[in-house]
Amino acid sequence: MKRPWLLLLLAGCAAPGPSGPTVRVSEITLFGDLECYRIETPAAIYLYGKRGAGFAGIVDPEGHDWISYRPGGKASGEYRGLPKCGQPVKYFHCGYGFGQYVNDNPFTSRVAESAPDRVRIVSESRDGLSACEWEFTPTHATLTLRRMALGSWWFLYEGTPGGSLDAERDWAVRPGGRRTSLAESWEDEIPWAAFGSGRSPYALLCVSHEPRVRQASYVAWPYQAQADGSFRQMTVFGWGRLGWKDPRQHEPQLRGLPARFSIALVRGAEEPELLRAAEATSR
Repeated sequence: MKRPWLLLLLAGCAAPGPSGPTVRVSEITLFGDLECYRIETPAAIYLYGKRGAGFAGIVDPEGHDWISYRPGGKASGEYRGLPKCGQPVKYFHCGYGFGQYVNDNPFTSRVAESAPDRVRIVSESRDGLSACEWEFTPTHATLTLRRMALGSWWFLYEGTPGGSLDAERDWAVRPGGRRTSLAESWEDEIPWAAFGSGRSPYALLCVSHEPRVRQASYVAWPYQAQADGSFRQMTVFGWGRLGWKDPRQHEPQLRGLPARFSIALVRGAEEPELLRAAEATSR
């Protein structure tokens, strides 16, 4: 779904010239108070919340937002994000510091490096106990999670493939060419997974670079119809998150840092191209 502020965002985009930068960083404020870095690459526009150290939007070249964060609305807005490593404290979530997540320990984010083909952003909480850095290249973005104030953590993609979640028609691809609709929940041990939709020719690829981090799960959330009618409004995919039937599903399972993950918007939906893109993020 293309939202009005997204159309304004994309209107300012211009393809880089032959000798111009392929990765550019600027600033934008969303919803009146959500200050973000806007990192523009040939593959995606990333909207990175400075205070929360997480993405409010990841926009493909056709204008579809694969996160679609907004204040309020639970799974239809404020729950969405990536990488959302903290639980119960919502560290590394763009909404951290706002609404129900107001706190006195915000992140400070800064551009540590800006080159024609690379941008690096570093974020650290006020108390110094949680920190990460993101490196953006023309084809992908890589997270290095350096510190976490909590004893355990996870890496999550909670968002909207192609701009909104249509669980019956949208899909996930895992190694081995396993393709399933996003109405089907699963648990698996995998180094990567990709999510796609008929609304976009792109797929969002998530990669774990940690051999010890392979246990993952997926479910469309909410997985049961709620009293207000909400049902299957966003993906919940993550490494370190137990399956939705497990009574400990809200308890992160990962320990030990640093850890690295990558994300990429890949044009294509077949395993060979997704595998090539996953391997390229390790170079």
